[in-house]
Amino acid sequence: MRERGHVLCSPCRDKLKSTAKCHVCSVATRGYSRCYAMEHLVASIRIRSHGCNARPAYHDRDSHGRVCPHAPCHCPGASCGFIGSTAALLDHFATVHGWPCTTKVRLGETFSIRLHDGFNFLGADRADRNDDEDAVSSNPPWLFLLNVTQERLGRAISVLCVHPHAMAALSTSHCELISSHYGNSSNGTPCSKHYQSSEFQVAWTDLSNGLPNPDLCFQFVVPNSVLGDDKEGIQVKARIIIN
Repeated sequence: MRERGHVLCSPCRDKLKSTAKCHVCSVATRGYSRCYAMEHLVASIRIRSHGCNARPAYHDRDSHGRVCPHAPCHCPGASCGFIGSTAALLDHFATVHGWPCTTKVRLGETFSIRLHDGFNFLGADRADRNDDEDAVSSNPPWLFLLNVTQERLGRAISVLCVHPHAMAALSTSHCELISSHYGNSSNGTPCSKHYQSSEFQVAWTDLSNGLPNPDLCFQFVVPNSVLGDDKEGIQVKARIIIN
């Protein structure tokens, strides 16, 4: 790029170096000049953003990427290549796949939820539990996948935390699940009283390699003798803890 805006490529610049003149207007050239044409080209490039508003210096890009909460995760759907932040994933799960999604979950608080066979998702607010309830966190929510599968003796529930920095996680998460049944056998179950509770550590994954091996995850199994004729899902109580 010369002072009058004439552009040439690096090989041609090297060939014309001995002439010390612009190949268009013959104006004398003096070393390197600011390349406005390339600046306009670079400024026109648009890179897909997943919601992060930070603008780190170039040399801080990698360190920021390792901790940015807006970094993308992958959709676990078969043949689905969607990637996005946890907030974008929640919207994608509900609108594209129709998977059950429960949002506004408060960390550390017990809540009731009905789980259906297959994928169920929880979006837990990142705002501090001591904050005002109307406070809105600027960070995407914690995202949890509760996968319900039918096994020989009952339904198994496994839990995963979908997180973009699973390999470098500085926190740990636990989940408590409670299943209880009290009543008579009118619903088709021979069990009149049942209670089970488990608290377990939850594995983190960005789902880039698909679902982890379920045998490596804790599985909360609700017996068929408790479920009875209820084929639509499982009613449980859950609590999510982030340390």
